[in-house]
Amino acid sequence: MTCISAASGREHLGWFFVVGVISSLVDIGLLYYLCEFREIWYIPAAMVSYCTGIVVSYGLNKYLTFHDVSGATLLQFSTFAAISISCLMVNVCIIWLSVELVSLSYLAGKVIATICAFFWSYYGQSRITFRGY
Repeated sequence: MTCISAASGREHLGWFFVVGVISSLVDIGLLYYLCEFREIWYIPAAMVSYCTGIVVSYGLNKYLTFHDVSGATLLQFSTFAAISISCLMVNVCIIWLSVELVSLSYLAGKVIATICAFFWSYYGQSRITFRGY
């Protein structure tokens, strides 16, 4: 395992943020589409849209953020997905609380949930999935 320098860690965090914005736009855009145009309840729609964002996020983080060209893609994606699923649980809970208890829109709840999950996701992905890159 290679140590990550402070400069490299900041670069990773910066790219992780950019990738997070892109995958969040995919996630939130699909959530909006599913709720508004397909009339799907916001909880299952949020789960489907989040899982789509996971796939986008994995591909972009693997190559852009961590410059990983290893061949262990299936195992690595499984680890990435497991960490992301823990973030999904946080997302769904925050969205539900925002809508049902605070009376916010599902989109406002989604934005709050995305911000809350960002730091756990970065920590888990950089320390577990892409450690050493």
